[in-house]
Amino acid sequence: MKPIRLEIITRVVTFLGTCRRCQIFFDQAGLDKKIYQKEMEEYPPDLKEEYMKLSDWIRELSRLYKHRLLIKLIDVQSPLGIYKSLRHRIRTYPTFIVENKDTYAGWDKSQLENLLDKYIQDALQSKRRTLQTSLP
Repeated sequence: MKPIRLEIITRVVTFLGTCRRCQIFFDQAGLDKKIYQKEMEEYPPDLKEEYMKLSDWIRELSRLYKHRLLIKLIDVQSPLGIYKSLRHRIRTYPTFIVENKDTYAGWDKSQLENLLDKYIQDALQSKRRTLQTSLP
């Protein structure tokens, strides 16, 4: 089964990165967490809270759906984020776009999971039909 594509349009917290060689050094020395923590403190509290909540939610979705879900995070302020917001008439964030068709905006996990489950069930039924028609 092909994974279901889930695009998440939201405000993204960005961190200034370091080069790969320096990153290894920082990781080994334990400095990496301190650098990111300092950058995180500079953001407004509402954005930090949203970032943490969405991060937890993405981890949970990845755990629940494993190989059935392909998640793409899109910054609302990026050119792609602006395009998707206009194309899907998005005004509130985060917004979840499933298979570039259905959208859901908000924080109700059950509604998003119901939408994902619908696509997974449709994909499974389509696969069953294909197998049944190909059998002699």
